[in-house]
Amino acid sequence: MTRLPDPLSSPPQATFSSSVGVLFTALGSAVGTGNIWRFSRIMARHADEGGALAFIIAWVLFLFLWSIPIILLEYGVGRFTRKSVVESFGTLLGPTYRFMGAFMALVSFLIASYYSVVLGWCAYYFVISCAHPLPGSLVESTADWEQLQSSVWPVVCHFLAVTASALSVCRGVSTIEPVVCVSITALLIIVVFCFYWAIFLPHASRGIVHIFTPNWASFMSSSLWLDALSQNAWDTGGGLGTFLTYATYMKRSHGAVKMGVLVPMINNLVSLVCGIMVFSNVFSVLSQHHYDNAASPVDLLKQSGPASTGITFLWMPILFNGIYGGRFLAAIFFLCLTLAGLSSLISFVEQLVHTLMDFGLQRIPATILVSITMFLVGVASALDLDVLVNQDSVWGYAMILCGCLLVFLVLRLNPFKFRRQFFNDYGVGDWSLPLVWVFIIMLIAPIEGVGMIMWWIVEEVYTKPGTWWQLTRDSLAMVLTQWSVVALVVLALNRFMKPLSIGTPRNVRLRRLIGFFIRYKEPVRHGEEERKEGKVEEEEEERKEGKVEEEEEERKEG
Repeated sequence: MTRLPDPLSSPPQATFSSSVGVLFTALGSAVGTGNIWRFSRIMARHADEGGALAFIIAWVLFLFLWSIPIILLEYGVGRFTRKSVVESFGTLLGPTYRFMGAFMALVSFLIASYYSVVLGWCAYYFVISCAHPLPGSLVESTADWEQLQSSVWPVVCHFLAVTASALSVCRGVSTIEPVVCVSITALLIIVVFCFYWAIFLPHASRGIVHIFTPNWASFMSSSLWLDALSQNAWDTGGGLGTFLTYATYMKRSHGAVKMGVLVPMINNLVSLVCGIMVFSNVFSVLSQHHYDNAASPVDLLKQSGPASTGITFLWMPILFNGIYGGRFLAAIFFLCLTLAGLSSLISFVEQLVHTLMDFGLQRIPATILVSITMFLVGVASALDLDVLVNQDSVWGYAMILCGCLLVFLVLRLNPFKFRRQFFNDYGVGDWSLPLVWVFIIMLIAPIEGVGMIMWWIVEEVYTKPGTWWQLTRDSLAMVLTQWSVVALVVLALNRFMKPLSIGTPRNVRLRRLIGFFIRYKEPVRHGEEERKEGKVEEEEEERKEGKVEEEEEERKEG
């Protein structure tokens, strides 16, 4: 087993100013656009017969059996090693396992590349809601959407989203903390306001009742459990390494166990509140338009539309147009989406920048490199919705795979030792990590992760016998192919992934960054060459002086 490093021997670095900053920054990473538009759509998918309570029960169950244990794991690793996700695997398990962290980092990068496109849409609709009248019909709303997609605005908004996130991380935690704290505070205020407004709409109670009505037969559906787990992973971001990255800025007195439990619980509470808000709005508006059965509002909520945008960008403007003050509320709604998306995108960018810094690049060049690459990769999603849908299908399920890699890390280290050394003996003023966490990580989490992926593969093969093997937009073969390509790339580069020691010259840093394939002798630390050269010069001077003295003595004797 690899000997664990001494965390106190790590070089000092910037930390969060307070526990409040830790909490809000973690919430910024967890709370995103998926809490608002994706959760409502997934919940509606399992609410068409009877209600959505069965899905909510499964969703809450996975919160405690998957999201919280994985996030606790990330907090423990990041705070202890103070390394990026790539170098955390290398430090704790050895250089051979760096490819696992690299796979997680690449998944985060690919998600962020198309996520910024969706964030750009949200910002665009916020401006449009402020400047133009809302559409009054589906035809008008669809025309607005098609006009956006046929223009240059998706690329421009994608660029602005990437730029905003890059500026937020350009000086590390000193800029991340205030930016995210302000955006999350504004977001939570807007969510509370919209929730209070929505539940008092006429007939809003019909939507709330439908959410909490059980349909026990749906427990037998594999899609319910798969959606509940994937939504939890998407909601909280657990398993991608963003919490691990933020944890590197935590002090021992910043309670990792407290944050690892409270943050995902608050995050899922925000999701549920947003779901109630959307259901209340939809049921209220459609009930006033004489849709007297629950099927019509639920069918509307289930409509994914182009790139899963149906309820958010097509129907929500129409629904807001049907109520008093709807234009103002629509602007608030899209501002809420924009703030949520920005706070999550910042965490993705910081994770990638932190990774490059571990391999020798300074923060500003690393931020510029990540931003340019992310923008270029995301342009394809901005120009073609099919590309965005493909990337969402491929890397959404990969989040579960990333969580399995983190579980493997702890199993290799020994979960009992990990619990004691990374939490209970290391934290100051924190809650004690209960023994049940070890049981979940050793037994339940591996079954959940591997079992759900295998269940999904089997279901795809049996339900789509003629298409699962074709390389179509979101087929099983397409997903597995892209996973395999990324895995082969990181495996091929694994032998060249070497962190740079403190004080490595800048020219060597540049060579290491540009070419993993350039072999060179590992540089010595600053000062060692000078000391060696000085030592050689001193020895030469001593020999010269000794030789001169000997010659003088010989002349005197002669």
